[in-house]
Amino acid sequence: MTEPPSLGRLGGWARIDLRPDHRPPSLLRVAAATAAALAGSLAADALLVALGTWAFPATRGYGHFRFPDYASLTAVGVVGAGVVWWAVTRATSAPRWLLLRLAVAATVVLWLPDGWLWWRGEPARAVGVLMAMHLAVAVATYQALVVLAPVRAGGRAGGDPPARRELGRWAWTVMGLAVVVEFALGLAALYAVPAGRPSGLVPAHGRLVFEVHGVVGAALLLGAAGVAVAHRRARPVERGATLAGVAGVVLAGVGGLLCASHPLRPWGIAVMLGGSVLAGGAYLAGLLEPPEDDGSAEVDGSAEVDGAAA
Repeated sequence: MTEPPSLGRLGGWARIDLRPDHRPPSLLRVAAATAAALAGSLAADALLVALGTWAFPATRGYGHFRFPDYASLTAVGVVGAGVVWWAVTRATSAPRWLLLRLAVAATVVLWLPDGWLWWRGEPARAVGVLMAMHLAVAVATYQALVVLAPVRAGGRAGGDPPARRELGRWAWTVMGLAVVVEFALGLAALYAVPAGRPSGLVPAHGRLVFEVHGVVGAALLLGAAGVAVAHRRARPVERGATLAGVAGVVLAGVGGLLCASHPLRPWGIAVMLGGSVLAGGAYLAGLLEPPEDDGSAEVDGSAEVDGAAA
C-alpha cells in the first residue's frame, strides 16, 4: 500500500527517512538532558519574572507570574520536547534541523494565547514578559537537548569524543554560571530579608527575592543531577566533579533550610556559603580539566598501518 502523495511530500520536507545513519542518544541520556533543560528553563523563567516585576512594578502580583502557574506549563513543554527529541533522532537523518523548526513553530503557537491575553485587556508589559519566557524556554530546551543528548556518528564503537568534549565544556560552563547567579541571588536575599526576622520558611519582607533564590536553587539541583547522570561514564576526574557539584548544591540547600530557624540562621548561612564554594569549585575543576584524547591514537595508528601496507 503506497502512502498518499501529500504525506510523501510532507515526509520529504521534514527529512523523515526512518533510516538515520547516526546513533541516537539513549533514553537515559535524553532524560538527563531533559532534566537539565527543565532546570535551565525554570531558572530563566524566574529571572525574567524578577526582572519584569523590577522593571515594571505594576506587574507585581500578576497571576501568570506565580511559580506554580508557569512552572507546571514549563514542565509539560520541556518534557514534551524531550520526547520529541528522542523520536526525531530515530526518525530522521537531520534531527537538529527538524527540532529547530519544531521549536520555532511551538514558540509561535505559544505566543498566540499571549496575544489573546493582550487582546482581552491584560497588561501589555506583563504579556511581553510571558512571551520572553516562552522564547527563553525554547532556546534553553533546544540547546540542552542537542548538546547534552547528541546524536553520534554510526559505526564508532568508542562513541564520539568531540561530542563528549562539547558536552562536558557546555555542562561545566552552564552549571558554573548557574552557581554564580544563585550565589548572587543569595547575597541579594541577605540584603533584602532582615537577618533578625523570626523563624519561618518564607519571610514577610523581601519575599520576591527570596522566592526567586529558592526557585533557581531548585532548578540548579535538577541541573546538577542531570549533568551527573550524563557524565556517569566519564573519566573519574569528571565524574567526581559532577558528584561534588551535586553535593555542593545539596549542602547549600540544607543551609537554606537551616536559615528558616532563627537560632540556626548563622550556621545556615555558613553552610550555604560552603556549599556554593564546593559546587563552584567542582564545576571550575571540570571546565579546566584538559580534554581526553580519545580515539586519536587509534586513528593515527591505523593510518600508519595503512601507509606501511601501501
